[in-house]
Amino acid sequence: MIYGVIDIGSNTIRMSVFKVVGKNARGLFSEKEQASLRNYFSKGKLSEKGIKRLIAVLNKFKYISDNFDDIDAVFPFATATIRDSSNRDEILKRVKDEVGFDIEILSEDDEARLSFIGASKTLDVSKGVLTDIGGGSSEIVVFDYKEVVESTSLKIGSLSAFEDFVKGLLVKESERKDIDKCVKNMLEDTKIKKKEYDTLCAVGGSARASLDLYNEFYNLKSSNIIMDRNKLRDMLDDIIDMDSRNTLDLIISVKADRIHTLVPGMIILIRIANYFSADKINVSRTGVREGYVYERIIGRE
Repeated sequence: MIYGVIDIGSNTIRMSVFKVVGKNARGLFSEKEQASLRNYFSKGKLSEKGIKRLIAVLNKFKYISDNFDDIDAVFPFATATIRDSSNRDEILKRVKDEVGFDIEILSEDDEARLSFIGASKTLDVSKGVLTDIGGGSSEIVVFDYKEVVESTSLKIGSLSAFEDFVKGLLVKESERKDIDKCVKNMLEDTKIKKKEYDTLCAVGGSARASLDLYNEFYNLKSSNIIMDRNKLRDMLDDIIDMDSRNTLDLIISVKADRIHTLVPGMIILIRIANYFSADKINVSRTGVREGYVYERIIGRE
């Protein structure tokens, strides 16, 4: 069987197509659209322009799935921005009427757990802490013997941090401090216990973009999936101190579509690693979409 999974995030909307055989899933291809829904979020709701942007992207993905004859079913799910929207019932109805998709809203706990399940398929870690830094929220999961022990969600992500704290295109040192302080305060208020871990596992677009930039900056092989926390912080220091043109050239050469969110995402990632005293950050190429397939699709068959 072949299934499409659409991840409607605050920054990007992604459709991944998987072939499921027995209890295993294999990714076939993936499409991404930079929707930046968080930019259309104001006074607790997604604006009309935001809803139209969402519907336009979903119609594009529906066209792809309708013309890929082998796809048996498509499962769209949404995270922080739509989850937090006071008009989410209207959004779900509009999407159903105009696209034909039934969107599942993932709770904060669901999102954290599915991110862990997806990451566990590629990271050989049985005990530790994992984070998924999205556009509008950052999930944190503590796990032991590959089982979730506790989880929480911080109301800040790479795009919301940019929107709330950054005045221009690039992050200034004072803005970096403001983002870092905000995340620090959220962590101190969270129900997650402060405990030391050797390694922080990280999933999601912000983590992958940070790793790609890290590998480019330190001239490492693209296959490297581990970042040293102190070296990541040193890289961030250098990037913020760079001439703006050099910063733009560096980020554009690696992740042009994250020119405004990559640095805010790194600031959040480093603060979370600091909170758990994790010297290493292990980045998984799999996450919430793979977790959705294994729990919601394979788990129900």
